[in-house]
Amino acid sequence: MTNELSFFQSIPPIHSISDITSLEHYYDVPADWHIVLTDVKGSTQAIEQGRYRDVNSVAAASITAMLNSVKGMDIPFVFGGDGASVLIPPTVVAEAGQALLATQILAREQFNLDLRVGIVPVRDVLAANMRIRIARLKVSNNFQQAIFTGGGLSYADKLLKSDPEKYAPPPSDTPPQADFGGFECRWQEIPSTYDENLTLMVMALNTSTLANSTIYADVLAKIDDIYGNPATRHPIAVKNLRMALNPNKLKTEAKVRSRDTSLKVLLRMLRQSLMAGFAMRFNVGRWGGYKNILVESTDHEKFDDTLRMVISGKSSQREALRTYLEAQRQAGLVVYGMHTSSHALMTCVVFDYFGRQVHFVDGSRGGYTLAAREMKLQLAEREQIEA
Repeated sequence: MTNELSFFQSIPPIHSISDITSLEHYYDVPADWHIVLTDVKGSTQAIEQGRYRDVNSVAAASITAMLNSVKGMDIPFVFGGDGASVLIPPTVVAEAGQALLATQILAREQFNLDLRVGIVPVRDVLAANMRIRIARLKVSNNFQQAIFTGGGLSYADKLLKSDPEKYAPPPSDTPPQADFGGFECRWQEIPSTYDENLTLMVMALNTSTLANSTIYADVLAKIDDIYGNPATRHPIAVKNLRMALNPNKLKTEAKVRSRDTSLKVLLRMLRQSLMAGFAMRFNVGRWGGYKNILVESTDHEKFDDTLRMVISGKSSQREALRTYLEAQRQAGLVVYGMHTSSHALMTCVVFDYFGRQVHFVDGSRGGYTLAAREMKLQLAEREQIEA
């Protein structure tokens, strides 16, 4: 699997999140590839100001720009709520760099957010005896979720933060350009099927990959026991999907797609949404089944050396899970973070309404960013005790 055009696509897929604990499903990333990293600086503060949709949108826009910069190549990526990780082959580094710079400008000019961007060679990670291994989770026929292990992504993030100038995209002699085609943000916040949505992050602490796999297998088994299977705990239900028909709710997409939030543009988008809504309601063409296609192509369960999930359930289930995870934390096996909300937030990248697409799911009002804050506090507490 050395052909860069088919590396990720040629990995045999797994079909369940529980399969991430089987190491035989993982393959080493080619040594000449690069890791694209983005994250919104000060995301917690922005979210505390109620700007969680802006933060999510900038992170999703960075993935959109990367996917468009590789001209349809199937590359691995993961959405983290306030940032993203994307792996690219060496032949598209220059194009990716320009797209990153353009996304950075978009974040600053349209959203008043500071987006950190960088490109870290995989070789720099390997030189530190770290690894980046990938599995491919087949979420649906239209979306394949990249699954990462080996610790390399986290190490690449440390490299970028320690020496941002070294890993910054090279400056451009001309204004950098990015293609954000496919980015969409036309759904209202989606109410939980049950009492609440839980945004969950869990990171195993053992230095052995094999031991960590056992820890994650136990955690996933406990989640199954408490919440049921992935279909039962899915945070997005077809019956709860509602399109945003207030023109002001369409401004986020307009900022990304055209940088034009004039009434003319918003009304044109509203007209398109109304036509799509009519087609879905009255089953015009193939549109009657579109909401099912959407739900099947969400990234609500994923893994990048940290288990990330958005789960719909009851408060009693959350309390049971926290009791279990707290016992695991006290035993020195994991750190974790939780955030609860009544709704989920969904940001979409759609290249084909009946084909290639992904719908990024986060808990509303902070989701992954605030769950990460709790997890980081637990890590800091652990480090202080060990010091």
